[in-house]
Order: sequence, then C-alpha cells, then structure tokens
Amino acid sequence: MSGKRLPNWLIFQRIGLLIYLSCAVLLLIYALGFISNIYIFYAYGSKGLVDFYNEMQIVNDDLLWKAIVSIIFSLALFLLQLKDFPAGVFTLIITFVIAALSVWFCISSFLALLEIKEIYLNLDLSSLNRYIQRGAINYTQSTFTFDLGIAGYILFLISSVFIFITVIRNAFCVSSKFNITVSRDGGN
Repeated sequence: MSGKRLPNWLIFQRIGLLIYLSCAVLLLIYALGFISNIYIFYAYGSKGLVDFYNEMQIVNDDLLWKAIVSIIFSLALFLLQLKDFPAGVFTLIITFVIAALSVWFCISSFLALLEIKEIYLNLDLSSLNRYIQRGAINYTQSTFTFDLGIAGYILFLISSVFIFITVIRNAFCVSSKFNITVSRDGGN
C-alpha cells in the first residue's frame, strides 16, 4: 500500500488494535510489579500483614493471567487480519467473544482491586513501625498501586469497547458499500 492513502475505517481499526494491544501489555507490566512494594509485609509484618500479602499473591496471579490472555486475544485479532480487512461473520463472532471476555476481565479486576484496596486501608501497620524507626525498611502507606491498576483496567475497558464498536461498524458499513458496488456492477 505504498503511496496509497488508507481508508479512514482501516485507520481507526488499526488504531483500536494497537491501543488494545498496548493496554494489554501495560496490564502485564502492572501485574508483574503489582506487589513488589509490599514484600516487606511478608518479611517484617505481623500475621495479619502476612495474610494480606498472601491474598495479594492470589489477586496478582489473577491479574497476571488476565493480562497474558488479553495479549493472546490481541494477537488473535491481528491473526484474523483485522489490521487490513473488515470483519466477516466468523471474525465478528470471535471479536464479540474477545470483547465480552475483556470487559468481564476489566470489571472483575476493577472490583477485586477496589476490595483489596479497602482491606489495605484497614490494615494495622504498627508491626512495621519498629523496623521503620530503626531504618531497616522504608515504607509509607499509599494506594497509588491500586489506583494505577484501577485506571489501567478502565483504560483497557474503553479500548475493548472501542475495538468492538469499530470492528462492528466497519464490518457493516464497508461490506454494505461493497455489496452495493457489486450489485451495481453485476447489473451492467
């Protein structure tokens, strides 16, 4: 396609695919660093902090698998050649399933992060004070990690809905234009 201008529908579809893939990769990076700042709960904390750390491990595993699956979904959309063509019936069905699962990933992760954030805010961190006073550890309670994840999943939700709407719109608009052109040409 050198020298040719891409049609607008294809530009938006490609942008949607790239945003979806980028968001999935960002969620993977987020999941890989999700609990890196609270390892001290396990090393220096009370039983309640260790239990919280173990809960965070479960949430982290869930976030990690969702990010990996989302990247696989993105690659599947590229393999279906959505970067070059409008979707057919089969591709629409797969795109719908991928978008629906992505939305479910976002909602369930969003709720899990809100729940674990609330638990975090109610933790008793006093068992860390003696280590902080001695200078053995440096820790300040912050919800930034949770807020970052919530923002990331909201962004991924938006990208999932955007790619779905774009693919559906392009499938119907581009194919209807094609059918009109074919029927006019076929009649001559």
